[in-house]
Amino acid sequence: MQATKPSDREIVLTRTFAAPRQTVFDALTQANRIVQWMKPTHMSLVTCEVDLRPGGALRYVFQRPNGAKIEVRGVYDTVDPPRRFAYTETYDFSPLRVLVSTALEQVGSETVFKQTMTYSSKRERDDDFDGVATSSAEAYANLERYLRSIPIS
Repeated sequence: MQATKPSDREIVLTRTFAAPRQTVFDALTQANRIVQWMKPTHMSLVTCEVDLRPGGALRYVFQRPNGAKIEVRGVYDTVDPPRRFAYTETYDFSPLRVLVSTALEQVGSETVFKQTMTYSSKRERDDDFDGVATSSAEAYANLERYLRSIPIS
């Protein structure tokens, strides 16, 4: 996975998955699939809710071994299956509001994933970059393993 800062307020994550675009889209947007791969080290995904439509919400609740929970929420702005989706992400542990836009491009039998995270300021982007780069590398490696484990039709 590649994490870049193409502008003062953006982080762009790029990765190629060896799976068709529809399969990748489903893995990123269907709760029953997300719980199969979104497994951060030292945390469990205890709640995963997705209402995939403009104005619909997503909600992930992670729990640490000590019982502490963190919540990630989002409201979808755009849903264009299987090409793209975008949502505004917020957190119970931070005042950040991040616009997350994901585009999927089919290239042969692979899918190019490009996720753009837009922050309110350069400082917010810079403060978040290392954590995003590290956690995203882990998450999307997990997604790659999940995609390899399922039958591709």
